[in-house]
Order: sequence, then C-alpha cells, then structure tokens
Amino acid sequence: MAYVHKFDLNRAGRDFVVGDIHGHYTKLMQALEAVTFDTDKDRLFSVGDLVDRGTENEQVINLIDTGWFFPVCGNHDDYAIRYHRIGRMDEGNYRLNGGGWFIEKDPDDRELLVARLELLPMAIEVATANGRIGIVHADVPCRHWSDLERCFDSKAQRQRAMWARDRFERKDVTRVAGIDHVIVGHNCHPTMMTLGNVHHIDTGGWLPDEYKGYFTLLEISKPGLL
Repeated sequence: MAYVHKFDLNRAGRDFVVGDIHGHYTKLMQALEAVTFDTDKDRLFSVGDLVDRGTENEQVINLIDTGWFFPVCGNHDDYAIRYHRIGRMDEGNYRLNGGGWFIEKDPDDRELLVARLELLPMAIEVATANGRIGIVHADVPCRHWSDLERCFDSKAQRQRAMWARDRFERKDVTRVAGIDHVIVGHNCHPTMMTLGNVHHIDTGGWLPDEYKGYFTLLEISKPGLL
C-alpha cells in the first residue's frame, strides 16, 4: 500500500479537513450538520487520531467505510495497532492516554478494528482550487513533499510524521517545499494556527466541555480560503 494517497479535484461538492477526533463521533456529526455537509458529494479528510479519550471510538472507525471520510494515521491510531500487533507496550501509559477502551476489548474485536486502521495512509494529497493540499498528522518529516513516499520507508520518519512537535513549539515558519499547503493536527491550540504554509487545526473538539474546544472544519475547496 502506498504511504501517500492522492485525490483528484472534487467537481461535485466541497472538501473539508477536520482536526483530531479522539472518539467523539456525536460532536463531529454536530459539526458536520452545522456546515450542511452532504455525504453524497462532499468529502471529509482527517488529520488522524480517530480514537482514544472519547467513548465513541468504534463509530468513528466505522466512518472509514462510508466513502466520504478519508483519514491519515495519527499517533493514537498507531498506538492501537502496535498494542494489538506487538503487545510490548506500557499499558499504564496507554490507559492514561485514553486507550482503556481498546485494552479491554476481546482480541478478536481488536483485530477487526486494527485491520481497518492499518489501511490508513501516512499522508494525503488533495487537488483543490487552492492548489495541492497535503495532510499529515503532526508534521512533514522531509524538506520536500515529493520525497515523502521514499521518506516513509524509514520507520523513524513515519514516527516523526505522527509525533513531531518541534515546528509547533518553535513557531517555525519554514515552508514545506513542493506543496501549496499542509494541514496537520496533533498539537492542540485554541484557534487554528498557520506557520509558513502549514496549518495547525486541532482546536480541541475532543476536550471536555469546560475547555470550550471545538472541531475546526477547514473548507479547503473554497477558493482563496488558504
């Protein structure tokens, strides 16, 4: 399977990208309703982290089969895969980070979920009116977007794409070459933050209500939005 999945221009409807979901299916559906999302012609791309921390993890995973929902693999999705496939993990830390729902599942049920998570690409590229849009979970681990497929042959680079925080923490405005815009999640912030041509859109839709987080639905198909 290719590490980077590519999508042609959506000539029928709109394209959105959503931040980290973390098992909050109901809140996501409410956000989609607010933008009158049309499942017959609109597409929803996701920066990953479909699971953990929320209570509706399986409902979110089920969206993979809808034909309109297209996520990349986040570090929490990878955590579930590695827990099931490898098993040599710090179970206490996984529980602390929201993995208890998965740990407590029957192994056969875990297998069904992991088999679907393993289909997720490391990155997505979408043709839009705003140029080519790249989507990864945390950061692009190489200088030029066109090097990604080769770069992802390295496990260390795949991990960096899912875990890196240094661009966000340093407020690094260096542009990723070879792509017009990149959209990422992983680092939660009260509002969307743009650094160079990298847009950080995890605005905490998965947080408890008292934190007043919300799902950012970035409409990448609207000309001039980025």
